[in-house]
Amino acid sequence: MRTEHDRPPNGATPHISFSERLAAMTVPCPAHPSTYQIEAAVIDWSREAGLGAAPGVGAHLLAGRVFARYGTGPATLFARWLTWASHLRESPSAFAGVIAVAAGGEPGAPLERAFADLWRTPTPGAGDGWRERFLTGLAAQHAALLDTRTPPVGDYPALGRAGFGSYLFDLVEPCTGVEVPAPVRESAPWRAVAEASGDVAAWCHDLVAGSGYLTSASVSLGLHGAAAERWVIDRVTARMEELWTAARTVPPVLERHGLGFTASREVTQVVCAFLTIPRAYLEWLLESSRYRHLR
Repeated sequence: MRTEHDRPPNGATPHISFSERLAAMTVPCPAHPSTYQIEAAVIDWSREAGLGAAPGVGAHLLAGRVFARYGTGPATLFARWLTWASHLRESPSAFAGVIAVAAGGEPGAPLERAFADLWRTPTPGAGDGWRERFLTGLAAQHAALLDTRTPPVGDYPALGRAGFGSYLFDLVEPCTGVEVPAPVRESAPWRAVAEASGDVAAWCHDLVAGSGYLTSASVSLGLHGAAAERWVIDRVTARMEELWTAARTVPPVLERHGLGFTASREVTQVVCAFLTIPRAYLEWLLESSRYRHLR
């Protein structure tokens, strides 16, 4: 039996209804003042790594929003990782070679060479713990991409984060040069922030791509078309509110673990990046040529 939440939102397209109902997603993200400098640097790096001279994913636009208040270094590094990750997602067979490079093997294919350049460059915030988490997330994405089943809605969030690439959220630390202390990172509030940020970004992608959570809702709940879109929009709206609620619980954790002013401020900046990523990602999706017809 369908409820009020399952009715089409008065003919509105998914992202318009979404934006109207969620104030946190309607405020435009500031753009980095050196966006095109970042783009040029990423294109040069991509060409040298053998990935091509003109990356088409527009990673500099997303990175420029996430790190708008930083120098060009963090945004450029993030854009390089995003460019590499987009190529890897299109070539699942390359995962094994990448993992071998991470273990110390010599890179061969362009994807491996690009990864080696990113992986072996000393970066504050990318210690052994970070590398282990990154590789775990990479393996989880590989498994999710190979799994073609449609999971029930109850199982989808964790699987959706894995397929989307939850390891990309771990890049905030090395890009900002901040290593979050293990006790903080392993706390329930921190995990809640990281997971909620990943969910919102992944579900925004599902809304504009017409896949993922929408498919899961259709199969599991018997919802279709606008009814399925409305259901996912409801989930995204609630998840974004949970993200902001979780973020407000992090400062007491920092105080409880005795972080000083400087360390607390650095860790808080990582939290702010988690808050920014969903809106930045949605804006990037809607401006890209692939989804322009949804505007």
